[in-house]
Amino acid sequence: MTQSLLTAPLAHRADEFWQVYRASTCAVERRRAQFFALLAEGRALSDILTVTRYNRVTAYDLLRRYRAQGLAGLRDGRQGNRGAPRLLNAEQQQALAAQLHADFEQGLVWSGKDVQAWVREHCGKTVYLGRAYEFMRAAGFSPQQPRPRHVKGDEAAQVAFKTKP
Repeated sequence: MTQSLLTAPLAHRADEFWQVYRASTCAVERRRAQFFALLAEGRALSDILTVTRYNRVTAYDLLRRYRAQGLAGLRDGRQGNRGAPRLLNAEQQQALAAQLHADFEQGLVWSGKDVQAWVREHCGKTVYLGRAYEFMRAAGFSPQQPRPRHVKGDEAAQVAFKTKP
């Protein structure tokens, strides 16, 4: 199958690929256009791979993509990728933030585990502890704890020990 990809003629001529190469401001699209322009000129695949620094697997993937999409397959599609959907929508984030602030006003401080439990209960989703801390930071809180104090620590002796006010 890979040999048929390589030996089948391209739908566009080399000068059309060079035109895309010169007109593009995207480095990925320019590199792909250069690859196909050199291929359309009849250069050996090993020479093209040396010039473009692609490996064989990537070259065949590009050929498959070009055969399926034409010149549109040369474009870098990462700009249009919106990424993964958010775990909590805006309403859920606001509800969590409101609950955090309301409890803070009453003297209750939430931990990451508390946020995980709230998300599980109210949204039906399981989140990692790190993501729970991200939700807390987005609401204006940070996972802080006071420094530990020794049980037998003498506050008066510590104050007397300090040499600088």
